[in-house]
Amino acid sequence: MNAHAVPLVRRSSNEAAVLPLLLLPGTVCDARLFGPLMAELDHPDMRVMDMTGAQSTPELARKVLAEAPKRFALLGFSLGGIVALEMMAQAPERIERLALIDTTPRPDPAANAKVRREVVEQARKTGMDSYILDAWGKLVSPANAGDEKLKEIIVVMARDAGVDVLAAQSEVAIHRADSRDRLKAIKVPTLVLGGEHEQICPLAAHEEIAGGIAGARFFTIPHAGHFAPLENPAAVARHMRDWLAGTDAHHAAQAADQGVEMSANDSTGKGKATPATGKEEVLQVERHDYVDLAPTNRPRGQSMEGFDDIYTDIVDYIIRCTHKIWDERDIGLIYTHYTHNCVLYGTTGTIYNREDIVRDTIQRLVSFPERRGMGTQVIWNGNDKEGFFTSHLVTGSGRHTQYGHFGPPTGKPFVSRTIADCMIFQNKIYREWVVADNMAIIQQLGLDPHAFAMRTAKAKFDAGLLSLDIGENRRFVGQTPPAEKADTSLAHNDVEAQTIEMLHEVFVKRMFGCIAQDYAPNAQYHGPLMKELYGHAAIIHQHLGLIGSLPDASYEIQHVASNPCDEGGTKVAVRWIMEGHHLGYGILGTLGDPTGKRVQVMGMSHYHWKNGKIVDEWTVYDELSLLAQVKLGQLADGAEIE
Repeated sequence: MNAHAVPLVRRSSNEAAVLPLLLLPGTVCDARLFGPLMAELDHPDMRVMDMTGAQSTPELARKVLAEAPKRFALLGFSLGGIVALEMMAQAPERIERLALIDTTPRPDPAANAKVRREVVEQARKTGMDSYILDAWGKLVSPANAGDEKLKEIIVVMARDAGVDVLAAQSEVAIHRADSRDRLKAIKVPTLVLGGEHEQICPLAAHEEIAGGIAGARFFTIPHAGHFAPLENPAAVARHMRDWLAGTDAHHAAQAADQGVEMSANDSTGKGKATPATGKEEVLQVERHDYVDLAPTNRPRGQSMEGFDDIYTDIVDYIIRCTHKIWDERDIGLIYTHYTHNCVLYGTTGTIYNREDIVRDTIQRLVSFPERRGMGTQVIWNGNDKEGFFTSHLVTGSGRHTQYGHFGPPTGKPFVSRTIADCMIFQNKIYREWVVADNMAIIQQLGLDPHAFAMRTAKAKFDAGLLSLDIGENRRFVGQTPPAEKADTSLAHNDVEAQTIEMLHEVFVKRMFGCIAQDYAPNAQYHGPLMKELYGHAAIIHQHLGLIGSLPDASYEIQHVASNPCDEGGTKVAVRWIMEGHHLGYGILGTLGDPTGKRVQVMGMSHYHWKNGKIVDEWTVYDELSLLAQVKLGQLADGAEIE
């Protein structure tokens, strides 16, 4: 099997209880077209159907129906969508729901027959590679035109199909029916998707499909052209999960109300969000100003059922409510944006209820009346039905001008990074992990980290705590070496799996040389203590130093998410835990000589992959937390502490 191929059929052991999903690829495409989408969906029974062996649309539709189960859900891409509409006409009783991607209901113009056949003859002379490459500028979004891996998949599919398949499928396209008059007969839940830069099957044709089928839902896919399932599979999958779950009936009812402008909830500030346009376009933080990310009149770019009307997408939600709570000091919004039993995991302890989160927020703001937190980037996944996940990198700055948890005011400025991971459902955060680089603040304020860590440790010790860790060291089982292969079950796509595998090599197997393979030569590392490092050698030394301080540490990934990036490539968020003992020297120089005390590190990292390499890494962990844990361990032992 080709390296890019996926199985034609993917089924679970309980497939009889699951509605099969049939996928029809387009001209000279095969199962590789749907590989990333199938990985995102993880539906128990998916079958990519063969689209060869026929010379007309009715004939090909009959062939697919003969090979199909009794009832099924049907997805058609491009030529596959044309055949899917023909199947709906021939056997509507067998199709339970319909999805059409980058396709058209229109007949082929008479003049196209000559053009299509000339293209086939040209391909016989110059090869199938040229068939794709000559049309490349029209096949994908401009943002993806330079993606060589994407190009390779599409070219190789065409090459493997061959000219004879192209000739036969061209005849299928030439002899297709006009399906526009048949659309009104379709009564099943229908999803219509088209790349926002679609040039092969015009978006107007997609609108005709959606307008002709009662209750059909139409969305354009951002950062995609004709090959949306390959260019932006995550966005396609978000809509398909709703479609497969049967939530479309509710969406159709909701769509009927979209002529009424939604008013803003007064508790979240002024402004209105107009109804969703049907185009899923979630803004990214890096290239936009705050007023763009938290607008007053932007249409909803994403379904946000259950969220306050003012929020247009999940990035708007996390950026806007964080800004209002921390920068505008509307701390009371915590009552409407956190559940009463929200759990907040920090680097020096855990908070188990909303009221304590309110109290903790007030205390942190007391010390820094001028504090500002700038949203640096947000990586997210999920939807409004199952819940959202966000990983929010914030660059905070301010001056220490008031007595608070850092002691008497020093008047000094500071800059530090924080990453907060949130689980969100219907406008409320119900679980949160926060890693703030407090050691960076301590150093910039000129405070003694040992004295501050001791004060923290003493408070924990007096409360009856002997350590902050959460379990036994899990690096080795008996005398066995670390696992050879990474567990990639948390990954939603290939780039997330690649990230997990890279981290396994470095932090589990201690193969630090892999950094030189996976990072660009000019990669930049944005780390704790506001470090800015450049290149392989510096990044290797940084990671080696962390392990050096905790040489027996285990490393485990807790969560991973990713988004395609406006700047090109993909950004991946990883939350991880290390547990070990302070047995060596390394970058954690503030810990002093090895003490042997157990230490837990909760860290978060964002990676920017571009052209197969990491070009930027943002990592946050708090050395002050580590120092406090060492002090706490010494207090528990009754040791003399300086």
